[in-house]
Amino acid sequence: MGWFDLRTLPAYAWVFDLVSADPAARAAAVERHVALLWRRYESHPTGTLADPVAAYAAYTTDLTAGELRALEPYALLFVQWRRQFPAEWSRVGPRWPRGAWPDDAFIRHGASEQARAVLEDLVLDAVHAGTGPRQPRSGRHPVKLARFLDGPSLRDRLRTAADSPDQAVRFRADYLLWLIDHPRESLTTRSWRRWRRTLGVPITHPRPAADLAALPPAVAAAELAGLDTPHVTAVFEALEPAPAARIAAALLSAADPATPDVAGLAGAIAAMEPRSAAWMFNAMPEPLAARLLAAMPPAAAAARFPRPKRTEILLLMDFGDAAARLAAMTPLRAAQHLKWRPPDVAARFLTALAPDAAALVLAAPPHGWPNDGLVTVLPAGYVADLLTRMPPRDRDHLRWVIETQQFRTAAAHAIASEAAASEAAAPAVAAASADASGQAGADVRNVLR
Repeated sequence: MGWFDLRTLPAYAWVFDLVSADPAARAAAVERHVALLWRRYESHPTGTLADPVAAYAAYTTDLTAGELRALEPYALLFVQWRRQFPAEWSRVGPRWPRGAWPDDAFIRHGASEQARAVLEDLVLDAVHAGTGPRQPRSGRHPVKLARFLDGPSLRDRLRTAADSPDQAVRFRADYLLWLIDHPRESLTTRSWRRWRRTLGVPITHPRPAADLAALPPAVAAAELAGLDTPHVTAVFEALEPAPAARIAAALLSAADPATPDVAGLAGAIAAMEPRSAAWMFNAMPEPLAARLLAAMPPAAAAARFPRPKRTEILLLMDFGDAAARLAAMTPLRAAQHLKWRPPDVAARFLTALAPDAAALVLAAPPHGWPNDGLVTVLPAGYVADLLTRMPPRDRDHLRWVIETQQFRTAAAHAIASEAAASEAAAPAVAAASADASGQAGADVRNVLR
């Protein structure tokens, strides 16, 4: 960061008020940041914490080790500010310049003991605040940081977290310890599932998961037939999606055709981690997936629906069941499922939702709907009512989409009409041209005589 002069650091002393114990001092510092971060360019100083942090985080730098150490407190301040006061950070975050995130810079430049303690807190935050068994959340995955900080202190803290009563926290802590011990492994779905079925919750009854997956589906289903729901859930989570889907199909086929235990099987899948269940449904034939999702409570089914391009699943359900599951989804997810349907089908589902929910679904796709006909097949009064229920920005965007579609429709109609008129006039023009050619030929012949 050639534009940053370390001699100006005293002018940035005020930024430490961002973590002050005095709420008034913090509020003033945040307001000053909001006012100063009006420019997004990385090549000019903003007068805020972003300047020393960007200088520290730069991938190419001519700063010495001592100069980088002088900037480290500002990078640590950034980490502490985000951790301790996330609501205040959220006001400034959208304006924060790119390239001013120091997480990886601590690894490149090395970290002091004080910095290591703060960064360990960041790793533990990710373990405790993740959104899923394998998804620690700290703005970035902490695996690289945890490997860099590897030592007795971090390992002791992770082992303590691994004793948590919360299963997800235990899994994240144990999985992170395993990743530290296996530097060639990456934070991927495949490595997570391999760790889970071999170390996290190893399945040994009725047999190890890998052995169960290798059996013919009917044989594997026979071995699972006597297990209770929690054990069946654990087995499905330990298996890869494709063998789990095949065994689920075999479980229903092996049951009494008159009274198949659809509810029991659906309950076992509903108890699975949502993403694992969605992968399992992705691997199933669509009629089977529709049958099981319809047997689950709407909220559980909505969270476990497979990818939107599996277009037949909603259509294979009873309409009321399908609409109830759409209503339980987030607006964006429901819109993703409807956007692949024909306009009349999407319109039928949309009008089955509560008006406020339908308004949010209609406004959800950031780039509009791929089928231009959706808005045109909805009743005009219905669309007008939904527009009044949307936030102003979404309302303006949808109006622009509607006007654009109307222009395209009118333009296409005009082009088609002109082409039709041209085709209708073509025989008369050809005949006139032929007459003119014949007359010209006769004139030429008369001259030659």
